[in-house]
Amino acid sequence: MPLELPPREPFRRTNLLWLYGRRLLIWLLVPYVLVHLLLITFQRQLIFQPTKTAPLSGHLAGAGLIDVQDVKIKISDELTLHGWYYERPATAETPARQLLIYFPGNSGTRSDRQEICLDLLRLGYNILIFDYQGYAENQGSPSEQHFASDAQAIWKFATTQLGYSPEKITLFGESMGGGVATRLAAELSEAKSPPAALILKSTYSSIPATARYHYPYLPLLSLFVWDPFPSIDRIGKVTSPILQFHGTADRITPYFEAERLFAAAPERSASQVAKQFVTIPEGSHNGVPEETLRREIQKLRANIAQPITPPESSN
Repeated sequence: MPLELPPREPFRRTNLLWLYGRRLLIWLLVPYVLVHLLLITFQRQLIFQPTKTAPLSGHLAGAGLIDVQDVKIKISDELTLHGWYYERPATAETPARQLLIYFPGNSGTRSDRQEICLDLLRLGYNILIFDYQGYAENQGSPSEQHFASDAQAIWKFATTQLGYSPEKITLFGESMGGGVATRLAAELSEAKSPPAALILKSTYSSIPATARYHYPYLPLLSLFVWDPFPSIDRIGKVTSPILQFHGTADRITPYFEAERLFAAAPERSASQVAKQFVTIPEGSHNGVPEETLRREIQKLRANIAQPITPPESSN
């Protein structure tokens, strides 16, 4: 009797499509996951771009116009922060000592900020600027928490070693430095010792929001940011007057993110000074004109000197 073979199953196109579809999915998914992993692993190299230098002397920082002092803060046996202190002589126009603490962005060193420091000096401020951990000649490594501890140490230096009272100190934050300054201002406000004002230049609402803007095709990336700098969650705690500058052509920190940050800020300070947002038409990330900076900061100082008295509530 001949051997009978079982009937062959008909060829199924769906099986083949599933096989190739699964392979294609794996080929696409593996690189996608790897890109996420690489960006997450090396995110601090993308966020922080420190420049290491030999010791920077303040001797030339004043451009022959003013003496600039080299200052330092000992954080630990292994870590000392180095910075510059620009101090102008008191005049009849600016008899009271006013200090502006400058918090730089994520790249370069204090030597790259000499021009803007001199601009701010002409407004009547003395200027204190330090490089963060891991920048210039400083040891250490950059991170949000390290920057926050640096900021607290700089504030303590300003109030104790230099002798400024909190109401005489303005915080100025540039880009990522705005995140550092906002956190410090919020912490000081909660401690009932707020600074005179908070000035933000080209500052983002948070790092995750900025990551979503630059990497819209990598949505999971923003969920794994180690240094989020969530200024949008902190600025509401600031009781000081707030002045914010941002350019409409900023390709690093988009203009709409600056608007979101400003919307989260209190409408008025504890002294009833209204918050101010200054739009720089076609302004880039670093494109705030000196004239605009000077004019708006002068207006801020005038408003602080003559705060608005809130109307008494009727019973």
